[in-house]
Amino acid sequence: MSQRIALIVAIATLVILGLLSLFPYIAWSWPLELISHFRYQYFILSLLATIILFILWRIRYLKHKILFLTAILLLGINLVEVLPWYLPHNQQITTHAAKPLRVLSFNLNIQNHDQDKIVDLVTDSQADIALLLEIDQQAFSIIQPQLKPSFPYTFRSPGGGLALFSKFPIQDARADNFNKKAKHNLVANLAIDNQSITFIGTHPLVPVKPANFHSRNLQLAAIAEYIQNINQPLILAGDFNLTPWSPYYRRFVNKTKLHNTRLGFGILPSWPRPANHVNFPHWLIPIINIPIDHCFVSKHLQVARTYTGGNANSDHAALITELVLP
Repeated sequence: MSQRIALIVAIATLVILGLLSLFPYIAWSWPLELISHFRYQYFILSLLATIILFILWRIRYLKHKILFLTAILLLGINLVEVLPWYLPHNQQITTHAAKPLRVLSFNLNIQNHDQDKIVDLVTDSQADIALLLEIDQQAFSIIQPQLKPSFPYTFRSPGGGLALFSKFPIQDARADNFNKKAKHNLVANLAIDNQSITFIGTHPLVPVKPANFHSRNLQLAAIAEYIQNINQPLILAGDFNLTPWSPYYRRFVNKTKLHNTRLGFGILPSWPRPANHVNFPHWLIPIINIPIDHCFVSKHLQVARTYTGGNANSDHAALITELVLP
């Protein structure tokens, strides 16, 4: 009787895990797309299922070898989606003579009022360019004077809660909704080593409701269309509320040909993190961590390093990227 129950549990587990592993390839609709973001978790679950079923098969407790083989198949499907983030990439550079350009992108959370911690995080990162998201006018008025010695050039978008802090001159900075096809984005040109670099900061809506889901996807499409006309080095950073396993992410990268600076450095989950305003149990946070903050670059730039920093009482970790201009 216990073997029969174990067989039923094993079959049910593989069916559910199979659906979770395969649906992300066709998850173009809401709320189905939400399950695509936990690919790393599906990889871990399929690895555990494979190990357990192999042991049960070897000790002859479950005699159906097909269960073990199915688990291996699901493990392979998920491994293909996870492994490339840990493999070297042609835009990844290991040796360089020039000092890298360090870019920080950080969603400080509108409910986070620990401005001193935020200032310390940005300062300690030794970033050359810092993009802060969900920074209202009050927080900006507190943070900007403290960061001015390190970042003499600043611009806060009048809408969308995005602010850019730079050690380099900021030219033509503006908020842009790309002909009303998207929510607020921050667009600026930075003068770095006698070169002009386009910097775009963005923060699409969280797709927890159908309206937000469609808004996020329209914003990604508008950004992709806007980028087609840029013929100089480009940095695109922000909280995309999107993981690399969403079909909308794949479509965005295929259209823009931009490089995610994470490639070669791991998945680097950035949300959620423990904070005063986060209602998730602390034990759950490491389990549901996903990478939704990204830094993309054009082919003009190479990546020396990408990593996650502290969170300064935000529910996001800062994403820090070191870039090299060839």
